[in-house]
Amino acid sequence: MRVFTAEIKRLLKTRSVLILMLTAILLAPVLAYFPVSFETWTYRDESGQEVTVKGREALDREAKNQGQFQGEITEEKLLASVQRWKDFTANYEGGLPDGIYDERVTASDYCENVSNVSGILNRICEAWADPDTGIAPGRDDLTEEQVTGFYDQCRQHIKDLIYLEGGGQSARTNSAVRQALALYDQAEMPFIYEPGLTANAIEYVGIYVFLLVLICTFILVPVFASDCQTRADQILRCARDGRGRLAVSRILAGLLLAGVLYVVCMALFLLLLNASFDFRGLDTSLQLLVSVSVFLPLTVGQMELLIGAAGFLSLLATAAFTLFLSGRMKTVASASIAAFAFLILPMVVYMILGGNIGNWVRCLLPSGGVGLMNSFTYAAMDTGFAYLENAAIWLPYLMLGAAAAECILLAVLAGVSWCRREG
Repeated sequence: MRVFTAEIKRLLKTRSVLILMLTAILLAPVLAYFPVSFETWTYRDESGQEVTVKGREALDREAKNQGQFQGEITEEKLLASVQRWKDFTANYEGGLPDGIYDERVTASDYCENVSNVSGILNRICEAWADPDTGIAPGRDDLTEEQVTGFYDQCRQHIKDLIYLEGGGQSARTNSAVRQALALYDQAEMPFIYEPGLTANAIEYVGIYVFLLVLICTFILVPVFASDCQTRADQILRCARDGRGRLAVSRILAGLLLAGVLYVVCMALFLLLLNASFDFRGLDTSLQLLVSVSVFLPLTVGQMELLIGAAGFLSLLATAAFTLFLSGRMKTVASASIAAFAFLILPMVVYMILGGNIGNWVRCLLPSGGVGLMNSFTYAAMDTGFAYLENAAIWLPYLMLGAAAAECILLAVLAGVSWCRREG
């Protein structure tokens, strides 16, 4: 315990560590503000001039305009949404062949008349996408039968999409469909919508996870490498506690510091993010806000917590691997380069190596759950599977399973590697 306490103090007294910790904390309010700042709302004032407001005022006006189209989105509300769109297009001669992109549609007309049903209409069209092409029908093409059959069609759309992406029906795609529908059957229907959070806000949770893992990686790089660079490790190994006990203490101290920093920063970020919007929005069904093809039976608030928990597991795996690299490299600079390269490697694999092999490679890497488009955040809201013969494994399961195993194995390997290192 004495060695462990000394290692904690050593880390907390390091200037670079303190700067990185402060950076992680300061990023929380900055990133929490960004999604809100992008929100706009346009209306006509008493003189008939268009006025655009941004930020929280825009969200408040939009929530007030939501009217009946919130709470449980029943069949009656679905039908009312389509009728509202048809009434809106009837005000324009010849209708709106190009939808809201018609040059005759002003921003204020859109915001005041159809923005409150736009999300619902998008979900209905998405559910009735062509199974062979994935192209969704236009809003004007929706029929009453399609609207009333929306919830039943959502299940069919999941099947169609997985078969389309997987190359048709087969033993392995059938396995993927069964897993997806087993989760989808647990989703609460009718879906619920509450004004507040946007899909962009969820994406920023994943972005903050990546930044936290990046910061923690650079915090942990010097844990072993700094002594290797100054050759102080050769002296330490001659001490009574300079091998096994020191290695265990440094690994545990590094993981504890990174873990506590992550939990504190993520809790602060989620609090500020949700306060910036409206806590009511946390009850919105993920399928209604993001996509009907999301088969996780969660609300937006539950999804935020899941992303945070998955990020914590990925952090531990990445941190353990960083400690391993720190013990193997001779300088802090080389350890930093190697750690950063492996951190972004899943993103590189995602961009250049697609298909089943690419999915396996990037998900099995220690940092496979963090990144941008390749991260757990997007995988959990997608229908991607990795296939092994006729077995299908949903990508988030593969990411979390690999991270859980690697955070233990790599931590042990880091300690053993440090103790056995010579010179």
